[in-house]
Amino acid sequence: MSVVAELFHVTKELYELLHQPAGKEQRDETIEALQRLLDERDLLIQKLQPPYSEEEQELGMQIVSLNEEIYEKIQELKRQIQFDLKSIKQKKIANRNYMNPYQPLSLDGMFYDKKR
Repeated sequence: MSVVAELFHVTKELYELLHQPAGKEQRDETIEALQRLLDERDLLIQKLQPPYSEEEQELGMQIVSLNEEIYEKIQELKRQIQFDLKSIKQKKIANRNYMNPYQPLSLDGMFYDKKR
């Protein structure tokens, strides 16, 4: 099997992994599989050397089209993770304020009257 064909199979596997619905509970496993496939794909890309046959060029075009969709799905996954981290941070702040409502407040913005 040529390097281009192996690269196509790994790219296709990556595409299918990203199109499977994954809940928050399975996100860590999905990210680990994603990282493994990206590393494998990186090694295959480094092994690529021209000249390419017509069949390999056709596979290359399919790889490029899959790459665009893979990129969009990875960006979507990144946004979901960022949103979850932001909501966790907000919950943490709300919990801290609930547990200690009389904590010293910030003095920024206070006005002191200096009349004599």
